Amino acid sequence: MNVVVINASPRKRGNTAKLCKSVVDGAKDNGSDVKYIDLYSYDFKGCMSCFACHLKKNFENPLCFWRDDLKEILKTCLNADSIVLGTPIYYGSISSYAQAFLERLLFAADTYLIDEDGNRVSKIKKEVKTAMIYTMNVPKEMDYFNGEDQLAIMRGYLTAIFGECESLYAYDTKQFKQYSAYVNNMFDPDLKEESEKTQFPKDLKKAYELGQRLSVE
Repeated sequence: MNVVVINASPRKRGNTAKLCKSVVDGAKDNGSDVKYIDLYSYDFKGCMSCFACHLKKNFENPLCFWRDDLKEILKTCLNADSIVLGTPIYYGSISSYAQAFLERLLFAADTYLIDEDGNRVSKIKKEVKTAMIYTMNVPKEMDYFNGEDQLAIMRGYLTAIFGECESLYAYDTKQFKQYSAYVNNMFDPDLKEESEKTQFPKDLKKAYELGQRLSVE
């Protein structure tokens, strides 16, 4: 099994990265070949609306034609058996890099065709397991800021184009090493410390188990 795990957070050692690396560990322990990518290390843009991928002559090609740093990453993803994308939640949405990546990955593999049952036709001929990991500093009871329905939009497209998409939510994550250095009265530093000690290890375990599941044929 070939598994691609993508950290779409600007922090290479932050909560999202830690969860992504736990997925890597789970997949590797299952014997899979894993490619780990820090997306913010690359220079690219979102969909440029050139529509080259939707030309009749390119109908069988699910790869974005725009040439930049993302091109090889997209090739790697299209050859994978599983793709995992981890992203922090900023103002109720996925990171801008996660959005740009998904635009480029999905639009080139998608079509403007529907079958006789009204389902969209995908250029992807095999089922690829996918998953989204979301990290956010708000507690679960405040998830109206980052609700399931809003974040499920891209998972719906991943499901339609690649196959079923799983999700993992990590709430109430710790943002700062030292809260006293920052202007803040919204989040209790002591509660954040407690969450990091008690809840985040459980989230890491879930991520490890996700890596195990996505690396089973």
